[in-house]
Amino acid sequence: MFRSRGDGRGVNEIGRRRWKKESGYHRQGAVENAFFRYKSIIGDRLRARSVTGQETEAAIGCNILNRMFELGGPTSVAIGR
Repeated sequence: MFRSRGDGRGVNEIGRRRWKKESGYHRQGAVENAFFRYKSIIGDRLRARSVTGQETEAAIGCNILNRMFELGGPTSVAIGR
């Protein structure tokens, strides 16, 4: 049985949706989605050779994604409630 981080209540006791919210499970999905977007739009590798150049390249890529999201992010709607 899965356990939440807080009071130890599991999925069977509080339900899957509430457990995911309390345990932070959705954060993992959000992070994985962000990496997928970065890799599919920017690329799956860094091209700069120096560490400083790689840091700059990653920062620029993140700024590009943030700007794209600001201009037209998706509207999410929960269904089945």
